[in-house]
Amino acid sequence: MNATPTTTVLAEQVASDLADRRTWYGPSGAQVTGAAVAHHLKAAARLMQQQNWDPQLYPPFSGRHLRDALVSTKNDGLGDYDTQFVAGRILESLLRHLTGAPFVDYGAWSEHATRTLEHVVRVCQAAAALAAEHGPRPVTA
Repeated sequence: MNATPTTTVLAEQVASDLADRRTWYGPSGAQVTGAAVAHHLKAAARLMQQQNWDPQLYPPFSGRHLRDALVSTKNDGLGDYDTQFVAGRILESLLRHLTGAPFVDYGAWSEHATRTLEHVVRVCQAAAALAAEHGPRPVTA
C-alpha cells in the first residue's frame, strides 16, 4: 500500500509534471494559461456545489459528475475545449500522485462509489491552485 504523500511533496510532484510545456496545449494547438485552466476548474467546482452534484446521490452516467461539470462549464462560456482538456490532464496528474496509481481517469475517479462532493471539490480546488501557480502566464504586448 502506498503512503499518502504530504501536501508539500504532492505539490512538488505535480509541479514537476506541469513543468512540461506540452501539458499546456489543448487539442486545437493553442497554449492555454494557468489562470484560464484554474478559472475553468473553479467554475466546475462551483457548479457541482451549487447544484449538489454529489456522486453518492447520482449514479455514473447521470450527467452530474466532474466530467459533466467541466463540459457544462465549457458550454456556459467559462472555459473552452482547450482549458477543459488541460484541466483533465492536471486533475489526472494530481490524482496519480495522490493515489500512487500509474494511471487515473479523473471521470472514473469522480464516479467511484466512495467519492463525495466535498472530496471532488477539494481536488478541483487543488488542481486549480496548481494550474494558477505553475501554468503559463498571459502573453503581454
